Amino acid sequence: MDAHIYIHIPFCLSKCRYCAFSSVVSKDIPEERYISALLKEAALCRERGIFPSGLIETLYIGGGTPTLVTPSNIKRLIDGLRGIWSFSESAEVSVEANPVTLDANYVIELKKTGITRVSMGVQTFSSRLLSYLGRIHTPERSIQSFRYLREAGFDNINIDLIFGIPIEKQEELDADLDWIEMLEPEHVSAYLLEHEPGTWFADVTPCDEDSVIGFFSKIEDRLRGMGFIHYEISNYARPGFKCRHNLAYWKYRPYLGLGASAVSCVREGTRWRNIKDPYEYMVRIEKNISPVEYVDNFSADEILFEKRFLSLRTAQGIDIHDMPKNVPPSLFNIKGSRAVLTKEGMLVSDEIFSML
Repeated sequence: MDAHIYIHIPFCLSKCRYCAFSSVVSKDIPEERYISALLKEAALCRERGIFPSGLIETLYIGGGTPTLVTPSNIKRLIDGLRGIWSFSESAEVSVEANPVTLDANYVIELKKTGITRVSMGVQTFSSRLLSYLGRIHTPERSIQSFRYLREAGFDNINIDLIFGIPIEKQEELDADLDWIEMLEPEHVSAYLLEHEPGTWFADVTPCDEDSVIGFFSKIEDRLRGMGFIHYEISNYARPGFKCRHNLAYWKYRPYLGLGASAVSCVREGTRWRNIKDPYEYMVRIEKNISPVEYVDNFSADEILFEKRFLSLRTAQGIDIHDMPKNVPPSLFNIKGSRAVLTKEGMLVSDEIFSML
């Protein structure tokens, strides 16, 4: 069976106002020690039979800001994992990047590490909105960093966008999409801004519903017009460039999470998460103590719900017999034996998911 690995690098230069992910602000990160801990955790998982012995099809290095780690240590991590597990010849190896961490020399060295796909957190090309979001890069830096990646030979680049920002104007979204058209990335992830508890945005009034609908429709129409396939509610790809790692999540494939706060689901019905504090994580690994903080076990009904929920987010949809009877026909299309959400259905997807 195919298998997948997620690596969490929790260190950041600053905390964005909307970020609810587990991250630690630090300009002096213990990267040598942390990479060693990751490789030791991986080796322990293999020795104890925790993870399948099948081929690794995808490796995703997320954060945090993984590109705070030097390319030499990213290479040490990837080479070390390849020494523990067998990787498919066509394995997708992704890394998330903050534009401010990329320069010409860095990306040239990054290309030598085994990374095949870069996901760059642009969020917007508006200086005004970047400042409002608490981002530390500029639109110019995003554009230059993208060009550095291209010049270094990266041919699979994702750009993250955020829409539905409370002060966002239609012309700012139009400009974002103009830049997408000019830069021509292989993949775009467009996320509605979440007002998560504990973040700066928690007490900010969200963007009104009509504006969100307009933004979402504009993004889909423009990206489809550029040749992108809308294959998941928040994700668009050119043919042949769907994110295989994320597809594994949506198809309920086994995955192992390594690092502080990383989540694993290697057996159906069981999921666990490591402790959040990266320093405590390193101490535990160095002392051969499990870094697992909690384990969740799911019933057969809960597993079935999650499979349907994840599949309905995608262009694969769900079996027509599993679609709730009270969902209006205008919110889904019938493709063979599958029910697939329409654009209108995606806009009210949370309500539909609650009916599954």
